[in-house]
Amino acid sequence: MDMSPYRDLFVSESREHLSAFAELIVRLEDSPGDSASIDEIFRHAHSLKGMAATMGYEQIVTIAHLMESQLTRIRSGEFMLLPTLADLLLEGGDVLARLISGIESGSDTFEDTTALTERLAAFDPSVEAPPPPRTNQPDVTAVIPSETSDSAPHQFRQADSFKSIRIKTETLDHLVNITGELITNRYRLAESIRLANASECREPLHQLTMLLRNLRDEVFKARMLPFAFIAERFPRLVRDLARKQGKEVLFQLDGKEIELDRGILEEIAEPIVHILRNAVDHGLESADERVMAGKPFGGTIILTVSRDKDHVEVVIADDGRGMDSERLKLKAIEKGLISSEQAAQMPPQEAYQLVCAPGFSTAAAVTDISGRGVGMDAVREAVHKLAGVLTIQSQSGQGSRFVMRLPITVSIINALIVQCGPFEIAFPLNVVTRTLELKRSEILEEPGRSTVILEDVSVPVRSLRQVLNLPSVSVVEDALLSVIVCDVGGIPVAFSVDRISGQKEIFVRPLRSPLSSLRGVSGATVAGDGRVLFVVDVSILV
Repeated sequence: MDMSPYRDLFVSESREHLSAFAELIVRLEDSPGDSASIDEIFRHAHSLKGMAATMGYEQIVTIAHLMESQLTRIRSGEFMLLPTLADLLLEGGDVLARLISGIESGSDTFEDTTALTERLAAFDPSVEAPPPPRTNQPDVTAVIPSETSDSAPHQFRQADSFKSIRIKTETLDHLVNITGELITNRYRLAESIRLANASECREPLHQLTMLLRNLRDEVFKARMLPFAFIAERFPRLVRDLARKQGKEVLFQLDGKEIELDRGILEEIAEPIVHILRNAVDHGLESADERVMAGKPFGGTIILTVSRDKDHVEVVIADDGRGMDSERLKLKAIEKGLISSEQAAQMPPQEAYQLVCAPGFSTAAAVTDISGRGVGMDAVREAVHKLAGVLTIQSQSGQGSRFVMRLPITVSIINALIVQCGPFEIAFPLNVVTRTLELKRSEILEEPGRSTVILEDVSVPVRSLRQVLNLPSVSVVEDALLSVIVCDVGGIPVAFSVDRISGQKEIFVRPLRSPLSSLRGVSGATVAGDGRVLFVVDVSILV
């Protein structure tokens, strides 16, 4: 029987089993006596073995069987999960993942797994003593489905097959692009109706608008994936880094059911990895340092995802040594990034952003994990590329907190449209905190900058005309000035503009050469009358 038509299904379901397998192994290390997790891990290994046997993939069957055998020993109470066995099982999962990738690509040659199978078969728990108790880690109870019997994973679930189908991501991308083009053409149609004064077309236009809104929502739903789609590897990452450095780390993940656009998830995975690596490497102190500082023996890293209307906040917090803003300033002066005068006026919140400067690092030595001055600049660049905001908070001796505020989707966004000279500019609404009108007398002139006091905070004011190198115009002294206040990495910055036109839903198109070299511009859209509106990257403008 030709099983090739079922290969894609096998690859997809096998990866789901391996992802859950790795996550549960890491969880079980924190609570070795959790029988529910042990049973669930066993089911994943057993299911993967059954699927591979059905497809005739003997290498995978052999490895999965040996892993299942070791799990059976744990399940029977012969011994608890030991660190060396956890390492071996996770290594086996990595090898299986590579074998499955080879099957997906249609490869005829696979790596030699003899050494791994011999180590799995010969594992002896008596050569390793149980790990020391983790004094700062609470018991964790896994929540698993209520069914207790193993189902045949290679059989098709008919009930589910009628409810959902697999769609290529390229098809979903095309649907988003088509929906965006429809929204753009809806504005053009509305402009034509306005110019022609065709009042009889307004009701159909309203109905079209409602239908397009429904279409947009449904297309977005199809592209939405839970944060767990990328988060399942993070516990393993933290666990491996902590073991490598001899540290005890409790990793908590909250909100992995929150959904984001698939494109955003793919873009933020690596930035989160960078932050987690930094947190384990030099964010958290060694056990001796923590005890001397009166802290628990092991450190804690918490990754929290939460939804706020049309935005998502991803927060990574640790209880480590934190950052010293004065030390950051001195390092930045040493590297020539800022002057002594700038450092004297720089508040701590702004000083923390210095870690995102290219080549900036305070690490005493370069390791294979961090210290080269790369990573955080890539994090900031990735967040800004998504029209998001990166905020860094820290307290020396208490820990650090990295907050990424991201839109749910980046292709079709809400924007504030402003007039500046001959141009109309679109500000992503997620970076705008407020708009206001100011009298000239309310703007204070300080050495090198203009500011305004908003809620007892001194906020710098920049002219968008000057930022864009447009000619200045004379303004009546008593005239009110339109101002947009934006959040740039947790720091408020105000831009004065000629006029605020209003809010609009826009379809953002990426810029191609030579427009892609424009500084401070992240994309463009087309207005109803055919004019091009540029979408600004506020962080670059600042």
